[in-house]
Formats: sequence, C-alpha cells, structure tokens
Amino acid sequence: MKHIAIISASIREGRLSHRVALFIKKYIEDNRLATVEVLDLKAYNFPLFTERLMYQTHPSAEVLDYAERFNRADGIIVVSPVYNASFPAALKNVIDLLVTEWKDKVVAVSSVTYGTNAGITTVMDLQSLLLRLGALVIPASFTALNAGNEYDEQGNAEAPEVADRRIKGFVDQLLRLIVQTQGE
Repeated sequence: MKHIAIISASIREGRLSHRVALFIKKYIEDNRLATVEVLDLKAYNFPLFTERLMYQTHPSAEVLDYAERFNRADGIIVVSPVYNASFPAALKNVIDLLVTEWKDKVVAVSSVTYGTNAGITTVMDLQSLLLRLGALVIPASFTALNAGNEYDEQGNAEAPEVADRRIKGFVDQLLRLIVQTQGE
C-alpha cells in the first residue's frame, strides 16, 4: 500500500487548514486508499532555517524526523491556508529545507480559506514553486472554502457526502500519478 504524508502548513492559533488536513487523512484512511500521516508544522515548531538540510552540520532531531517522514512518503499533499493571496512563511521554510528531496516527489496542493473565495493564487504559487524544484505536481487542486463552518476541529465535514465527492478526484489523481511513476 502506498504511503502519503500530508503537510499541515499553518502554525496559527485557531487554524482552519489543519481541519482540512485531518479531513483528507480520514478520507484516505476510511477508503483504505493508502497509509497516511500528517506532518504538522505547528507541532514541529521549527526555527527559521538558515541553511538547507544537506548543508547543516548538526541538524536537530525534529528536522531529521521531518526529513525521514517526507522521504518515506510515496506522495505529499500540501494543505496550505491562504495568507495574503499566497502561502505562509512556515511552509516556505520547510520547502526550502528539503530542496533536492522534492525532485520527482508526487505532490498535490490544497488551499483553505475561511471565506467563499477560493485560494487559487495560493495553489498556483505552490504548484509553480514545486514544479521548479522538480516535483511531479498533479494538475487538480482541492480548495476548501468557508472551512470554519464546513469542517470541525477533528476534521469531520459538515456535509460529508459533498466533501467526499469534492476530494475524490483530487486524491485519485495523486494516487494514479504515484502508481504511474513508481508502479504498484
């Protein structure tokens, strides 16, 4: 079975994107599509990195744990809040930490907003950046709107049938690309 790591990119109090990361995790697990874990940037509480991992002389245990979990994953789902029409600095920090590790990594991008405007610019910014790093980014995106009302703190969707229909194609496309690039 393939293994997916979900990067939960918000480190704010009251964050909504983490709810969506938990929803995606539950969807994958409930449908037995892959094994899955959440790499929660808030829980890691990383400092601002001054150097890429490959050039760090004494990386912390947390950095090594994050890198090992990232590298072990067959695919990555990035779940990002929309910050000023882009993505948070904490996410850019870990993207830059693992520069060469992104090459040929299968990635899907999700944006999360508290309102009704989809975070398309956030998705496009992340897709563009990850493509430049050599990641294999799926064209589909999952934009979660009104996340404070649509998902609870445990990642349960207010309207599960609707949310499951919306996420299905996104996850299916990620898994198809993983199989195409790595085989069964």
